[in-house]
Amino acid sequence: MLFAFIVFVVLFGITRPNDLRIRRADLPMFAVFGIVGLAGVSLIYYEAIKRIPVGVALVIEYTGPILLLIYARLRGRRVGGRLWAAAAIAVVGCFFAAGAYDAGLRELNGLGLALAAADAFIFALYFALAERLGTRYTTPALLVWGFGFALLGWSIVRAPWLLPWTTTSVDVYWQIAQVVVIATLIPFALTLAAVRLIPAARVGLTATFEPVVAALAAWIVLGERLDPPQVLGGVVVLGAIVIAQSLRPTAGSV
Repeated sequence: MLFAFIVFVVLFGITRPNDLRIRRADLPMFAVFGIVGLAGVSLIYYEAIKRIPVGVALVIEYTGPILLLIYARLRGRRVGGRLWAAAAIAVVGCFFAAGAYDAGLRELNGLGLALAAADAFIFALYFALAERLGTRYTTPALLVWGFGFALLGWSIVRAPWLLPWTTTSVDVYWQIAQVVVIATLIPFALTLAAVRLIPAARVGLTATFEPVVAALAAWIVLGERLDPPQVLGGVVVLGAIVIAQSLRPTAGSV
């Protein structure tokens, strides 16, 4: 969060400084977006996977798009039947793609499941707030202010000056740099840009492809086994995304 915030501030402060101005009245919404959304979704997820298998946590987290559809419906927007079906199919596909079927009941505990469920709500909140703020502000504003408040939230949990700056090796800093660029700067910038173009529920549903990409990356880069059910799950998720994106949203629909 710290390094990403610095990069975004420098980059957009030089190239698009006018885009970073926001109204004082929107500061509380940006605070919730950054602290609860950006920082909270990571913190709660990490706490969940300490207690339950990663695959199970991912499947529960990616029920978030269904929550977004429910939220949109409660706000009076029309949600087509095919979109409900696509969201449900995507969750089923995630179950297999993430390898959650390998988790035995003995590996599950109530607190871990509760944390994963809370993460699903935070995931949905993050996308809903990004969509709402995206109607008023540009992507640079969302990134700078969102990551700024996220950094503030993380600083309360662990102050930056208490991090092991001097004892961290060069190799670890290189790995951190890769996480900053590949896992933070690029995906968050693309996600927030996408939310300004299409409904948040569709962006969230498309994000369910992440476990598929993770499984493929682990197979290619780390040499991990890719089981047939995972391949099938990936195909199912991809099919669900195609179904969702084939429906054109209108002003009153998702």
